[in-house]
Amino acid sequence: MKRLISGWEGLAGNTRGVAFVILAMASWATMNAATKAMGAYGYDAEALVFLRANIVLLMLLPFVLLTRGRLVMTRQPKLHLVRGVFIATSSYTAAYAVTRLPLAETNALLMTAALFMLPLGVWLLGERAHWSRWLGVGIGFGGVLAILRPGADTFQFASLVALLCALSEALLGVVLKKMGTTEPSATIVWWSYVTNWVVFGLLCGFYLPMPPPESWYLLPLLGLSTMGVYFAYIQAYKVGDASAVEAGSFSLLLFSPLVGWLWFAELPTQAFWAGAGLLVVGIAIVIIEPKGRAA
Repeated sequence: MKRLISGWEGLAGNTRGVAFVILAMASWATMNAATKAMGAYGYDAEALVFLRANIVLLMLLPFVLLTRGRLVMTRQPKLHLVRGVFIATSSYTAAYAVTRLPLAETNALLMTAALFMLPLGVWLLGERAHWSRWLGVGIGFGGVLAILRPGADTFQFASLVALLCALSEALLGVVLKKMGTTEPSATIVWWSYVTNWVVFGLLCGFYLPMPPPESWYLLPLLGLSTMGVYFAYIQAYKVGDASAVEAGSFSLLLFSPLVGWLWFAELPTQAFWAGAGLLVVGIAIVIIEPKGRAA
């Protein structure tokens, strides 16, 4: 065990960061699959987000009590308030989309957050971007059009909702980058889900229908996979460079079709794979910062 730990710690920070992002993507695919499965039991998007908030907070509560609240003490309440707006939006739109679209398609569209980050960074943060990164945005959104197939009989409104989720995630990233945070991972997760608990609790009248016994196995899976996304992603950014570790996010385009096929017998179309390929190329260009002067 010590040898394994020593070997892990001996790896480059970016290598460990990519591994954490791959773990986050596996958790993300599992979380969305469990959310989709719960939706089949009659839970709407508001109830799904409220249910997930209850599960996560109950899992974290023993640790909060053991530390007498120190675990979730925050020095940046305003930051959490601003983050809460985007978290609530992204949580709802993700739950809405994943219960109406194939799992692989939903997660592919959610990956466009990386494309939205570039124009938002230029507009809101005053960043300058190399022309090749703008090319990557164009290629990436070309892939989105291939997946969406606007005008086709198969086009669904939920696809646009998934893109709204990606935009919300990108805005959340801009807020974090602009304001900065030194908060521990558990504090970020706790207040994120306190926000969701309050907002969607109000929308649901703080009532949840009792899950049927055959769905109980999904409850811990929802909580563990949700926390896995947060903790793995936060850890990835702690040990590696953001632009480097994001390479691990491409694994979502492998996990999602696999989980969708195994769990829901969903098989992605040729249009999906063509669009996913363009999306990978576009995001790869965007996250690689070329040397030289931005234009």
